[in-house]
Amino acid sequence: MNILVGSVTYPLANGVTTSINTSVDGFLARGHKVAVVAPRYDGIGKSRPEHYPITSSELGRWFMAAWHKKERLFSATSGTGEIAKVIKQFEPDAFWLHTLSWSSNAFERLMVKSGQPTVLTYHTLVEDYGRAYGGEVGAWRMRNRSRDVANKMDAVIVPSQVIAKRLEIYGATTPTTVIPTGISIPDTHYSRSELAARFHFPSDAKVLLYVGRVSREKNINKLVRMVQPLLQDKSSVLLLVGPGDVLETNDYANELRVGDRVICTGALPKEDTQRIYGACDAFVFASQTETQGLVIGEAMLADLPVVALTSPIQPEVYPDEVAVVVRNDKQFAPSVRQIWSNDKKRQQLTAAAKKFVEKNFSIDGMITKQIQLFENLIDS
Repeated sequence: MNILVGSVTYPLANGVTTSINTSVDGFLARGHKVAVVAPRYDGIGKSRPEHYPITSSELGRWFMAAWHKKERLFSATSGTGEIAKVIKQFEPDAFWLHTLSWSSNAFERLMVKSGQPTVLTYHTLVEDYGRAYGGEVGAWRMRNRSRDVANKMDAVIVPSQVIAKRLEIYGATTPTTVIPTGISIPDTHYSRSELAARFHFPSDAKVLLYVGRVSREKNINKLVRMVQPLLQDKSSVLLLVGPGDVLETNDYANELRVGDRVICTGALPKEDTQRIYGACDAFVFASQTETQGLVIGEAMLADLPVVALTSPIQPEVYPDEVAVVVRNDKQFAPSVRQIWSNDKKRQQLTAAAKKFVEKNFSIDGMITKQIQLFENLIDS
């Protein structure tokens, strides 16, 4: 099969990029061909041989940068002609859309017109993103976009049952298949002394780790506020690994008088990031907009105890028996202290969590299900 993938956020450091790369690697390993069409981001270029960066709309770049103060969130590509050339050269048997944004883009329009099988992977709770940046009007817009785009597809892939139910509520009627993204991490990790030297904190400090975008839709300010009691006595640090609103987060940490204990690393290469887990003491998470929580699974594979606020995906991604699930903000810091002070409970929790991820988030199982879905669509 020849599968043409489109995403407006590839190859930025995020869960969508991780999912796309995992699928591309898996499809290629099984003898299929994949190409990835995405906007051309300044300073990034071609990330892999299968990647085709497309010229971005200058108007779209300006508008989204002015609205969000984040150029990376622009959503329009004007390169219809460039994408059409890729389609002609690649001769796809099916199209695969991986990003749903506030308005349609050239790839989305061309795939719908192609007459070939079309698939959407609905990675992100865009209703919540719309609310974070555009209030209830933004949430309404993204609910309607979710329904309309899903109903143009021949199939929709979602990472969890909770997302499938959300699309049903929106009015989406296209058949939906739940396929969690497979997870893996390197066998080796950094030592505590290596991590401390790299990010300039005392090697005897307890390390709270967060991985992901450092932004309002990820509930970062709440996370900093909840762990503030752990940082105040200067025996702990909070390591935030990922791109985003670093200056805003630093300012907020300074307001809480823990700015010297909150360390923002910015974006790091994937394998580099994954080697950090094993050198930390707890993985902390507060996001309410996740659809799959890949970083939670990565932490579990690294034997790192997870302490996270309850969320829509919690029962499927980090059930109570494999994570410390917090349902009251004021109990977050005490919950971290409890798991640190109870060696037996921590070991039982991390062992169960690792088995849970290995059973439920297999890369091999993910690729098998995805290929079967595309083969069925193409053959029908």
